[in-house]
Amino acid sequence: MSETINLNTFPSGKASALTMLYLEKQDLSGISPEELAEKYTEIYERIDKRLKDIKKSNR
Repeated sequence: MSETINLNTFPSGKASALTMLYLEKQDLSGISPEELAEKYTEIYERIDKRLKDIKKSNR
């Protein structure tokens, strides 16, 4: 009987990883958790759209 170990790590995708890298370089001092969530969502959507545009143009 073998054991399966499944590790889920964050970030899980390219857009998430790039978003985290981008935000890591920003001065986030003084912003609320809600503002951080909004900032993450905004940046993620911009990056995700760009990645999709790149993929579409490479077809």
